[in-house]
Amino acid sequence: MGERVGRLLDWTQAFSVRVKIMGLAVGMVLLMGLGASLLAQSAFLRSTSAELERRGVSIASDVAARGADLLLTHNLLGLQELVLATLQNNEDVRYIVVLDARHRVAAHTFTGGFPTDLLRLPFPAPGERARVELVMTEEGLLHDVAVPILGGSAGTVRVGMSPQRLRREAMDLAHRLSTMILLVAGVALAGAYLLTQVLTRPILQLAEVAKEAAAHNLSRRAPPGPPDEIGVLTRAFNEMLDRLQESQRVKDELLDRVIAAQEEERRRIARELHDETGQSLTSLIVGLKALEEAHPEARDTAAELRRQAAATLDEIHTLILALRPRALDELGLVPALRRFVSDFSQKHGIRVDFQTLGDDLRLPARVETCLYRIVQEALTNVARHARARAVSVVIDVWPHQVSAVIEDDGVGFDPNQVGGGRLGLAGMRERAALFGGQLRVESSPGGGTTVAVKIPLE
Repeated sequence: MGERVGRLLDWTQAFSVRVKIMGLAVGMVLLMGLGASLLAQSAFLRSTSAELERRGVSIASDVAARGADLLLTHNLLGLQELVLATLQNNEDVRYIVVLDARHRVAAHTFTGGFPTDLLRLPFPAPGERARVELVMTEEGLLHDVAVPILGGSAGTVRVGMSPQRLRREAMDLAHRLSTMILLVAGVALAGAYLLTQVLTRPILQLAEVAKEAAAHNLSRRAPPGPPDEIGVLTRAFNEMLDRLQESQRVKDELLDRVIAAQEEERRRIARELHDETGQSLTSLIVGLKALEEAHPEARDTAAELRRQAAATLDEIHTLILALRPRALDELGLVPALRRFVSDFSQKHGIRVDFQTLGDDLRLPARVETCLYRIVQEALTNVARHARARAVSVVIDVWPHQVSAVIEDDGVGFDPNQVGGGRLGLAGMRERAALFGGQLRVESSPGGGTTVAVKIPLE
Protein backbone atom coordinates (compact mmCIF):
# COMPACT_ATOMS: atom_id res chain seq x y z
CA MET A 1 0.00 0.00 0.00
CA GLY A 2 2.77 2.40 0.92
CA GLU A 3 4.59 1.60 -2.31
CA ARG A 4 1.47 2.39 -4.35
CA VAL A 5 1.02 5.68 -2.55
CA GLY A 6 4.68 6.47 -3.24
CA ARG A 7 4.26 5.73 -6.95
CA LEU A 8 1.13 7.89 -7.01
CA LEU A 9 3.00 10.77 -5.39
CA ASP A 10 5.87 10.35 -7.85
CA TRP A 11 3.36 10.42 -10.71
CA THR A 12 1.79 13.64 -9.46
CA GLN A 13 5.21 15.30 -9.33
CA ALA A 14 5.24 15.30 -13.14
CA PHE A 15 2.46 17.91 -13.21
CA SER A 16 2.79 21.62 -12.60
CA VAL A 17 1.41 23.35 -9.52
CA ARG A 18 -1.27 24.94 -11.69
CA VAL A 19 -2.54 21.56 -12.89
CA LYS A 20 -2.40 20.14 -9.36
CA ILE A 21 -4.48 22.98 -7.87
CA MET A 22 -7.02 22.91 -10.70
CA GLY A 23 -7.25 19.13 -10.57
CA LEU A 24 -7.69 19.17 -6.79
CA ALA A 25 -10.41 21.84 -6.93
CA VAL A 26 -12.36 20.19 -9.74
CA GLY A 27 -11.88 16.72 -8.24
CA MET A 28 -13.20 17.84 -4.85
CA VAL A 29 -16.22 19.55 -6.47
CA LEU A 30 -17.01 16.50 -8.60
CA LEU A 31 -16.53 14.11 -5.68
CA MET A 32 -18.68 16.15 -3.33
CA GLY A 33 -21.27 16.72 -6.05
CA LEU A 34 -21.41 13.04 -6.92
CA GLY A 35 -21.75 12.09 -3.26
CA ALA A 36 -24.45 14.69 -2.71
CA SER A 37 -26.28 13.53 -5.84
CA LEU A 38 -26.21 9.88 -4.75
CA LEU A 39 -27.34 10.76 -1.25
CA ALA A 40 -30.14 13.00 -2.54
CA GLN A 41 -31.27 10.38 -5.04
CA SER A 42 -31.22 7.65 -2.39
CA ALA A 43 -33.12 9.82 0.08
CA PHE A 44 -35.61 10.78 -2.62
CA LEU A 45 -36.19 7.15 -3.56
CA ARG A 46 -36.69 6.17 0.08
CA SER A 47 -39.11 8.98 0.75
CA THR A 48 -41.02 8.45 -2.49
CA SER A 49 -41.15 4.70 -1.88
CA ALA A 50 -42.70 5.31 1.51
CA GLU A 51 -45.05 7.86 -0.03
CA LEU A 52 -45.96 5.36 -2.75
CA GLU A 53 -46.89 2.77 -0.13
CA ARG A 54 -48.94 5.33 1.81
CA ARG A 55 -50.82 6.28 -1.34
CA GLY A 56 -51.36 2.60 -2.14
CA VAL A 57 -52.81 2.04 1.33
CA SER A 58 -55.02 5.12 0.91
CA ILE A 59 -56.29 4.02 -2.51
CA ALA A 60 -56.89 0.44 -1.37
CA SER A 61 -58.64 1.67 1.79
CA ASP A 62 -60.88 3.95 -0.32
CA VAL A 63 -61.81 1.07 -2.64
CA ALA A 64 -62.40 -1.18 0.37
CA ALA A 65 -64.69 1.39 2.00
CA ARG A 66 -66.66 2.20 -1.15
CA GLY A 67 -66.81 -1.37 -2.42
CA ALA A 68 -67.86 -3.06 0.83
CA ASP A 69 -71.59 -2.58 0.20
CA LEU A 70 -71.23 -3.49 -3.45
CA LEU A 71 -69.41 -6.69 -2.51
CA LEU A 72 -71.92 -7.62 0.21
CA THR A 73 -74.85 -7.00 -2.15
CA HIS A 74 -73.11 -8.91 -4.94
CA ASN A 75 -73.20 -5.84 -7.18
CA LEU A 76 -70.21 -7.05 -9.14
CA LEU A 77 -70.88 -4.69 -12.07
CA GLY A 78 -70.76 -1.65 -9.81
CA LEU A 79 -67.67 -3.05 -8.11
CA GLN A 80 -66.00 -3.50 -11.50
CA GLU A 81 -66.84 0.09 -12.47
CA LEU A 82 -65.38 1.28 -9.16
CA VAL A 83 -62.02 -0.43 -9.65
CA LEU A 84 -61.77 0.70 -13.28
CA ALA A 85 -62.53 4.32 -12.38
CA THR A 86 -60.01 4.19 -9.58
CA LEU A 87 -57.38 2.77 -11.96
CA GLN A 88 -57.98 5.57 -14.50
CA ASN A 89 -57.73 8.31 -11.87
CA ASN A 90 -54.39 7.14 -10.40
CA GLU A 91 -51.33 7.06 -12.65
CA ASP A 92 -49.25 4.93 -10.31
CA VAL A 93 -51.83 2.15 -9.99
CA ARG A 94 -51.19 -0.85 -12.25
CA TYR A 95 -53.92 -3.17 -11.06
CA ILE A 96 -56.76 -3.45 -8.54
CA VAL A 97 -58.17 -6.77 -7.39
CA VAL A 98 -61.16 -7.24 -5.05
CA LEU A 99 -61.35 -10.64 -3.36
CA ASP A 100 -64.28 -11.90 -1.29
CA ALA A 101 -63.98 -13.54 2.10
CA ARG A 102 -63.18 -16.88 0.45
CA HIS A 103 -60.36 -15.23 -1.56
CA ARG A 104 -62.31 -15.51 -4.77
CA VAL A 105 -61.89 -12.76 -7.36
CA ALA A 106 -64.91 -10.44 -7.38
CA ALA A 107 -63.47 -7.68 -9.62
CA HIS A 108 -60.14 -6.82 -11.23
CA THR A 109 -58.60 -4.51 -13.80
CA PHE A 110 -56.59 -7.03 -15.82
CA THR A 111 -57.54 -7.16 -19.50
CA GLY A 112 -55.51 -10.17 -20.58
CA GLY A 113 -56.55 -12.60 -17.90
CA PHE A 114 -56.12 -12.64 -14.16
CA PRO A 115 -52.66 -13.74 -12.91
CA THR A 116 -53.27 -16.44 -10.40
CA ASP A 117 -49.91 -15.76 -8.71
CA LEU A 118 -51.52 -12.87 -6.90
CA LEU A 119 -53.71 -15.36 -5.02
CA ARG A 120 -50.61 -16.88 -3.44
CA LEU A 121 -49.48 -13.60 -1.89
CA PRO A 122 -49.97 -13.33 1.88
CA PHE A 123 -53.06 -11.59 3.19
CA PRO A 124 -53.21 -9.10 6.05
CA ALA A 125 -53.16 -10.73 9.45
CA PRO A 126 -56.13 -10.22 11.78
CA GLY A 127 -56.00 -6.69 13.11
CA GLU A 128 -53.42 -5.61 10.52
CA ARG A 129 -54.49 -2.44 8.69
CA ALA A 130 -52.52 -3.18 5.50
CA ARG A 131 -49.84 -5.48 4.18
CA VAL A 132 -47.25 -4.48 1.55
CA GLU A 133 -45.32 -6.97 -0.57
CA LEU A 134 -42.89 -6.48 -3.43
CA VAL A 135 -43.95 -8.31 -6.56
CA MET A 136 -41.82 -8.88 -9.66
CA THR A 137 -43.88 -8.51 -12.83
CA GLU A 138 -43.23 -8.11 -16.52
CA GLU A 139 -42.97 -4.34 -16.23
CA GLY A 140 -40.73 -4.49 -13.21
CA LEU A 141 -41.02 -4.41 -9.44
CA LEU A 142 -44.44 -3.42 -8.04
CA HIS A 143 -45.61 -2.68 -4.52
CA ASP A 144 -48.61 -4.93 -3.77
CA VAL A 145 -50.77 -3.30 -1.08
CA ALA A 146 -53.41 -5.53 0.53
CA VAL A 147 -56.12 -3.87 2.67
CA PRO A 148 -58.87 -5.92 4.38
CA ILE A 149 -62.53 -5.10 3.78
CA LEU A 150 -64.43 -4.76 7.06
CA GLY A 151 -61.50 -6.18 8.97
CA GLY A 152 -61.15 -9.04 6.52
CA SER A 153 -64.61 -10.48 7.11
CA ALA A 154 -65.90 -9.27 3.73
CA GLY A 155 -62.76 -9.72 1.68
CA THR A 156 -59.54 -8.00 0.59
CA VAL A 157 -58.49 -5.27 -1.86
CA ARG A 158 -55.12 -5.58 -3.58
CA VAL A 159 -53.61 -2.59 -5.33
CA GLY A 160 -50.42 -2.80 -7.40
CA MET A 161 -48.43 0.44 -7.20
CA SER A 162 -45.69 1.12 -9.79
CA PRO A 163 -42.61 3.17 -8.84
CA GLN A 164 -41.82 4.03 -12.49
CA ARG A 165 -43.06 7.61 -12.29
CA LEU A 166 -41.17 8.16 -9.08
CA ARG A 167 -38.05 6.69 -10.64
CA ARG A 168 -38.42 9.02 -13.60
CA GLU A 169 -38.69 11.89 -11.17
CA ALA A 170 -35.61 10.61 -9.36
CA MET A 171 -33.71 10.37 -12.65
CA ASP A 172 -34.85 13.87 -13.55
CA LEU A 173 -33.66 15.06 -10.16
CA ALA A 174 -30.33 13.32 -10.69
CA HIS A 175 -30.04 14.93 -14.12
CA ARG A 176 -30.69 18.38 -12.68
CA LEU A 177 -28.21 17.71 -9.91
CA SER A 178 -25.61 16.54 -12.45
CA THR A 179 -26.14 19.66 -14.51
CA MET A 180 -25.75 21.77 -11.39
CA ILE A 181 -22.61 19.84 -10.43
CA LEU A 182 -21.10 20.42 -13.88
CA LEU A 183 -21.92 24.11 -13.66
CA VAL A 184 -20.36 24.30 -10.19
CA ALA A 185 -17.35 22.34 -11.47
CA GLY A 186 -16.98 24.80 -14.34
CA VAL A 187 -17.12 27.70 -11.90
CA ALA A 188 -14.63 25.88 -9.65
CA LEU A 189 -12.37 25.27 -12.62
CA ALA A 190 -12.46 28.95 -13.57
CA GLY A 191 -11.85 29.93 -9.97
CA ALA A 192 -9.01 27.45 -9.63
CA TYR A 193 -7.50 28.76 -12.87
CA LEU A 194 -7.63 32.34 -11.61
CA LEU A 195 -6.21 31.21 -8.27
CA THR A 196 -3.36 29.36 -9.94
CA GLN A 197 -2.67 32.40 -12.10
CA VAL A 198 -2.43 34.52 -8.98
CA LEU A 199 -0.27 31.96 -7.16
CA THR A 200 1.98 30.70 -9.94
CA ARG A 201 2.64 33.91 -11.86
CA PRO A 202 4.99 35.36 -9.21
CA ILE A 203 6.60 31.92 -8.82
CA LEU A 204 7.22 31.69 -12.59
CA GLN A 205 8.58 35.23 -12.62
CA LEU A 206 10.82 34.30 -9.72
CA ALA A 207 12.01 31.23 -11.64
CA GLU A 208 12.86 33.38 -14.70
CA VAL A 209 14.87 35.78 -12.55
CA ALA A 210 16.61 32.80 -10.92
CA LYS A 211 17.56 31.43 -14.36
CA GLU A 212 19.04 34.77 -15.37
CA ALA A 213 20.89 34.95 -12.07
CA ALA A 214 22.30 31.49 -12.78
CA ALA A 215 23.47 32.89 -16.14
CA HIS A 216 25.37 35.62 -14.20
CA ASN A 217 22.77 38.33 -14.87
CA LEU A 218 22.17 39.81 -11.43
CA SER A 219 20.55 43.05 -12.59
CA ARG A 220 16.98 41.81 -13.04
CA ARG A 221 14.54 41.75 -10.13
CA ALA A 222 11.24 39.95 -9.61
CA PRO A 223 8.11 42.10 -9.11
CA PRO A 224 7.45 42.57 -5.36
CA GLY A 225 4.01 40.95 -5.55
CA PRO A 226 1.27 40.93 -2.87
CA PRO A 227 2.08 40.94 0.86
CA ASP A 228 1.61 37.19 1.24
CA GLU A 229 4.05 34.31 1.68
CA ILE A 230 5.06 34.42 -1.99
CA GLY A 231 5.61 38.17 -1.73
CA VAL A 232 7.82 37.62 1.32
CA LEU A 233 9.79 35.02 -0.64
CA THR A 234 10.12 37.37 -3.62
CA ARG A 235 11.37 40.25 -1.52
CA ALA A 236 13.84 37.97 0.26
CA PHE A 237 15.04 36.71 -3.13
CA ASN A 238 15.47 40.28 -4.42
CA GLU A 239 17.43 41.18 -1.30
CA MET A 240 19.66 38.16 -1.89
CA LEU A 241 20.22 39.32 -5.48
CA ASP A 242 21.10 42.80 -4.22
CA ARG A 243 23.72 41.34 -1.91
CA LEU A 244 25.01 39.00 -4.61
CA GLN A 245 25.24 41.87 -7.06
CA GLU A 246 27.13 43.96 -4.54
CA SER A 247 29.42 41.03 -3.78
CA GLN A 248 29.93 40.46 -7.50
CA ARG A 249 30.69 44.15 -8.00
CA VAL A 250 33.29 44.05 -5.23
CA LYS A 251 34.68 40.79 -6.58
CA ASP A 252 34.88 42.18 -10.13
CA GLU A 253 36.53 45.34 -8.88
CA LEU A 254 39.10 43.38 -6.92
CA LEU A 255 39.65 40.99 -9.81
CA ASP A 256 40.03 43.90 -12.17
CA ARG A 257 42.63 45.43 -9.89
CA VAL A 258 44.41 42.09 -9.56
CA ILE A 259 44.49 41.57 -13.31
CA ALA A 260 45.58 45.16 -13.89
CA ALA A 261 48.32 44.76 -11.28
CA GLN A 262 49.29 41.45 -12.81
CA GLU A 263 49.56 42.97 -16.29
CA GLU A 264 51.52 45.88 -14.92
CA GLU A 265 53.85 43.48 -13.15
CA ARG A 266 54.23 41.46 -16.34
CA ARG A 267 55.03 44.66 -18.22
CA ARG A 268 57.60 45.68 -15.58
CA ILE A 269 59.28 42.26 -15.54
CA ALA A 270 59.31 42.12 -19.34
CA ARG A 271 60.84 45.58 -19.49
CA GLU A 272 63.50 44.70 -16.91
CA LEU A 273 64.31 41.46 -18.71
CA HIS A 274 64.63 43.34 -21.97
CA ASP A 275 66.50 46.34 -20.66
CA GLU A 276 68.76 44.71 -18.09
CA THR A 277 69.02 40.96 -18.55
CA GLY A 278 68.80 41.18 -22.33
CA GLN A 279 71.42 43.88 -22.56
CA SER A 280 73.68 42.00 -20.12
CA LEU A 281 73.45 38.84 -22.16
CA THR A 282 74.06 40.81 -25.36
CA SER A 283 77.18 42.32 -23.83
CA LEU A 284 78.25 38.86 -22.66
CA ILE A 285 77.84 37.46 -26.17
CA VAL A 286 79.89 40.32 -27.63
CA GLY A 287 82.62 39.79 -25.02
CA LEU A 288 82.74 36.06 -25.65
CA LYS A 289 83.04 36.76 -29.37
CA ALA A 290 86.00 39.05 -28.69
CA LEU A 291 87.52 36.47 -26.34
CA GLU A 292 87.14 33.81 -28.99
CA GLU A 293 89.02 35.93 -31.53
CA ALA A 294 91.73 37.16 -29.10
CA HIS A 295 92.60 33.80 -27.59
CA PRO A 296 92.59 30.94 -30.07
CA GLU A 297 93.37 28.42 -27.30
CA ALA A 298 90.01 29.30 -25.64
CA ARG A 299 88.06 29.48 -28.90
CA ASP A 300 86.07 26.31 -28.39
CA THR A 301 85.14 27.12 -24.82
CA ALA A 302 84.24 30.71 -25.68
CA ALA A 303 82.15 29.57 -28.66
CA GLU A 304 80.22 27.10 -26.54
CA LEU A 305 79.58 29.75 -23.87
CA ARG A 306 78.50 32.19 -26.58
CA ARG A 307 76.00 29.68 -27.99
CA GLN A 308 74.58 29.05 -24.53
CA ALA A 309 74.28 32.78 -23.89
CA ALA A 310 72.55 33.24 -27.27
CA ALA A 311 70.12 30.42 -26.48
CA THR A 312 69.41 31.98 -23.10
CA LEU A 313 68.79 35.34 -24.79
CA ASP A 314 66.32 33.70 -27.19
CA GLU A 315 64.50 32.10 -24.27
CA ILE A 316 64.35 35.45 -22.52
CA HIS A 317 62.90 37.05 -25.66
CA THR A 318 60.29 34.28 -25.73
CA LEU A 319 59.56 34.87 -22.05
CA ILE A 320 59.26 38.61 -22.66
CA LEU A 321 56.82 37.94 -25.47
CA ALA A 322 54.74 35.70 -23.22
CA LEU A 323 54.82 38.14 -20.34
CA ARG A 324 53.83 41.24 -22.28
CA PRO A 325 54.30 41.49 -26.04
CA ARG A 326 55.29 44.99 -27.08
CA ALA A 327 53.22 44.57 -30.24
CA LEU A 328 50.08 44.48 -28.10
CA ASP A 329 50.80 47.93 -26.71
CA GLU A 330 52.24 49.44 -29.88
CA LEU A 331 50.26 47.84 -32.73
CA GLY A 332 47.12 46.37 -31.13
CA LEU A 333 45.39 43.03 -30.72
CA VAL A 334 45.45 41.61 -34.25
CA PRO A 335 49.19 42.12 -34.99
CA ALA A 336 50.11 40.82 -31.53
CA LEU A 337 47.98 37.69 -31.99
CA ARG A 338 49.29 37.14 -35.52
CA ARG A 339 52.85 37.09 -34.19
CA PHE A 340 51.87 34.91 -31.22
CA VAL A 341 50.12 32.23 -33.33
CA SER A 342 53.07 32.20 -35.72
CA ASP A 343 55.52 31.55 -32.88
CA PHE A 344 53.07 29.02 -31.38
CA SER A 345 52.83 27.09 -34.66
CA GLN A 346 56.64 26.96 -35.08
CA LYS A 347 57.25 25.95 -31.47
CA HIS A 348 54.63 23.17 -31.18
CA GLY A 349 54.38 22.02 -34.80
CA ILE A 350 50.62 22.70 -34.92
CA ARG A 351 49.15 24.37 -37.99
CA VAL A 352 47.24 27.52 -37.01
CA ASP A 353 44.79 29.26 -39.35
CA PHE A 354 44.46 32.86 -38.17
CA GLN A 355 41.70 35.06 -39.64
CA THR A 356 40.27 38.47 -38.86
CA LEU A 357 36.84 39.76 -39.81
CA GLY A 358 34.99 43.02 -39.44
CA ASP A 359 36.51 46.43 -38.88
CA ASP A 360 40.23 47.02 -38.40
CA LEU A 361 39.80 49.00 -35.18
CA ARG A 362 41.97 49.54 -32.17
CA LEU A 363 40.09 48.34 -29.12
CA PRO A 364 40.33 49.61 -25.57
CA ALA A 365 43.65 48.49 -24.11
CA ARG A 366 42.05 46.41 -21.35
CA VAL A 367 39.77 44.63 -23.83
CA GLU A 368 42.73 43.86 -26.10
CA THR A 369 44.65 42.47 -23.14
CA CYS A 370 41.64 40.37 -22.09
CA LEU A 371 41.18 38.82 -25.54
CA TYR A 372 44.92 38.28 -25.98
CA ARG A 373 45.13 36.38 -22.69
CA ILE A 374 42.05 34.29 -23.50
CA VAL A 375 43.43 33.26 -26.90
CA GLN A 376 46.84 32.66 -25.32
CA GLU A 377 45.33 30.42 -22.61
CA ALA A 378 43.18 28.54 -25.13
CA LEU A 379 46.16 27.79 -27.39
CA THR A 380 48.23 26.79 -24.38
CA ASN A 381 45.52 24.31 -23.45
CA VAL A 382 45.58 22.96 -27.01
CA ALA A 383 49.33 22.39 -26.80
CA ARG A 384 49.11 20.73 -23.38
CA HIS A 385 46.00 18.55 -23.67
CA ALA A 386 44.37 18.43 -27.11
CA ARG A 387 46.96 16.54 -29.19
CA ALA A 388 45.61 18.53 -32.12
CA ARG A 389 47.09 18.83 -35.61
CA ALA A 390 45.36 22.05 -36.63
CA VAL A 391 43.81 25.04 -34.89
CA SER A 392 41.60 27.81 -36.24
CA VAL A 393 41.56 31.26 -34.64
CA VAL A 394 39.00 33.83 -35.85
CA ILE A 395 38.83 37.40 -34.52
CA ASP A 396 35.68 39.34 -35.46
CA VAL A 397 35.68 43.07 -34.64
CA TRP A 398 32.53 45.17 -34.93
CA PRO A 399 31.76 48.69 -33.68
CA HIS A 400 29.76 47.35 -30.72
CA GLN A 401 31.21 43.88 -30.17
CA VAL A 402 34.35 41.82 -30.54
CA SER A 403 34.45 38.03 -30.60
CA ALA A 404 37.09 35.33 -30.78
CA VAL A 405 36.63 31.67 -31.73
CA ILE A 406 39.38 29.08 -31.16
CA GLU A 407 38.64 25.64 -32.61
CA ASP A 408 40.91 22.58 -32.70
CA ASP A 409 40.67 19.03 -34.07
CA GLY A 410 42.09 17.40 -30.95
CA VAL A 411 40.85 14.63 -28.68
CA GLY A 412 38.32 16.85 -26.90
CA PHE A 413 36.91 16.25 -23.43
CA ASP A 414 33.66 16.17 -21.47
CA PRO A 415 33.07 19.64 -19.99
CA ASN A 416 30.80 18.12 -17.31
CA GLN A 417 33.51 15.80 -16.00
CA VAL A 418 36.70 17.82 -16.37
CA GLY A 419 37.20 20.62 -13.87
CA GLY A 420 37.37 24.11 -15.29
CA GLY A 421 40.38 24.94 -13.16
CA ARG A 422 42.48 22.25 -14.84
CA LEU A 423 42.07 23.81 -18.26
CA GLY A 424 42.07 27.39 -17.11
CA LEU A 425 38.47 27.84 -18.19
CA ALA A 426 37.49 29.50 -14.93
CA GLY A 427 40.09 32.25 -15.39
CA MET A 428 39.04 32.75 -19.01
CA ARG A 429 35.41 33.11 -17.97
CA GLU A 430 36.33 35.55 -15.21
CA ARG A 431 38.29 37.72 -17.65
CA ALA A 432 35.38 37.80 -20.10
CA ALA A 433 32.82 38.49 -17.36
CA LEU A 434 34.78 41.55 -16.19
CA PHE A 435 33.77 43.29 -19.42
CA GLY A 436 30.22 41.96 -19.58
CA GLY A 437 31.21 39.20 -21.98
CA GLN A 438 30.42 35.52 -22.17
CA LEU A 439 32.65 32.55 -22.83
CA ARG A 440 31.24 29.31 -24.25
CA VAL A 441 33.05 25.97 -24.46
CA GLU A 442 31.84 23.12 -26.66
CA SER A 443 33.67 19.81 -26.66
CA SER A 444 33.15 16.08 -26.74
CA PRO A 445 35.56 13.14 -26.49
CA GLY A 446 37.11 12.66 -29.93
CA GLY A 447 35.26 15.64 -31.40
CA GLY A 448 37.63 18.53 -30.82
CA THR A 449 37.02 21.67 -28.78
CA THR A 450 35.60 25.09 -29.55
CA VAL A 451 36.10 28.11 -27.30
CA ALA A 452 34.05 31.18 -28.21
CA VAL A 453 34.08 34.51 -26.39
CA LYS A 454 32.04 37.67 -27.03
CA ILE A 455 32.72 41.02 -25.37
CA PRO A 456 30.54 44.11 -25.88
CA LEU A 457 32.38 47.35 -26.65
CA GLU A 458 29.75 49.79 -25.40
